[in-house]
Amino acid sequence: MYYATVAFFSTLLLLVALRRAARRYGLIDKPSARKTHHGDIPVVGGLAIGGAFLATFFVAQAPLTSFLTPFVVACVIVLATGLFDDLNKFSTRSKFLGQLGAAVIMTSWSNLYLVDLGNLWGTGDVLLGNWAIPFTVFCVVGIMNAMNMIDGLDGLAGGIGLVAAVWLCLAAGLSGLFNDLQFLCVFAAAIAAFLLFNLRHPWRRHAVVFLGDAGSMFLGFVLVWFAVDISQSAPRDFYAISAVWILGVPIMDTVYVMLRRLIRGLSPFSADRRHVHHTLIYVGVSETRTAWALLGVSVLFGSVGFFGWFYRLPEYVLTYAFIGTFAVHYGFMQYWREIFKFFGIRHKALVVDPAAEAKALAK
Repeated sequence: MYYATVAFFSTLLLLVALRRAARRYGLIDKPSARKTHHGDIPVVGGLAIGGAFLATFFVAQAPLTSFLTPFVVACVIVLATGLFDDLNKFSTRSKFLGQLGAAVIMTSWSNLYLVDLGNLWGTGDVLLGNWAIPFTVFCVVGIMNAMNMIDGLDGLAGGIGLVAAVWLCLAAGLSGLFNDLQFLCVFAAAIAAFLLFNLRHPWRRHAVVFLGDAGSMFLGFVLVWFAVDISQSAPRDFYAISAVWILGVPIMDTVYVMLRRLIRGLSPFSADRRHVHHTLIYVGVSETRTAWALLGVSVLFGSVGFFGWFYRLPEYVLTYAFIGTFAVHYGFMQYWREIFKFFGIRHKALVVDPAAEAKALAK
């Protein structure tokens, strides 16, 4: 708790310092047709969280073990990749190579990868064998991009990151993985400090600092690192599918938008406004309520994963429940107009001219 407190106040100090320097170095997010925030907002939240998180372990004089050294190197690569992307100096390909490099360090240098996914289908444990490293790299890059994509409202990505970190803290503690517990407590404290500047609440109407790509990618990388470590550490007590539930909101959102783009013949990485938070705002939910509602769903999903493991529900039950929940999510996102009409719900979006809507979404 001492080092978590150090991380919390270090993040606050870095946020104050970096906000002042952000304009000088061009780390500013300006409003545009796709970004409706108020004013020029510094995108230094990720640098503050990452800087405080990593610095805390040097203050604690943590030994650079075979676990910690590749972790620190990979985190620096993720933060640097996101920073250059925030400065508009990286192409999509360069950004992907940075993510891939961090994932390869995790799997090949730290030897941390998914080996056993558990009894997902009720037919025995799913062992990845030769596919372990490629599948883990895919998951790491996927989660980093999922957190990046969900970062569309004040407090949303940071709040989801904090909720996931807390659930993983509990899992690590109950699994006896106290090193992971210490890392995650420090990580959660740094995110909590950032949210004081980013999450909307009665004393703050709008965010005054954003995560930036550096922050959202860093959150995704740290979460997936420890989710893999906790689920694969001997005796592999924590369910891998429980970790999927804990990260369920960004996973479901990203899978839906990518499937939709592929079905429409578009690149899965093309930009649009069809994420779950965009849809909720489109049907009339305010931005603040949308963010808090999705954070509530994230808490709910995490509780399903955590207590499903804690009470030893069969892993395949959690797997089929997740697939069913995703099917409901996909159905609502794809057919919400038809659902509203079927139940007689009147909504102004139902009478919008389709051509005008398509033009607005294209912008």
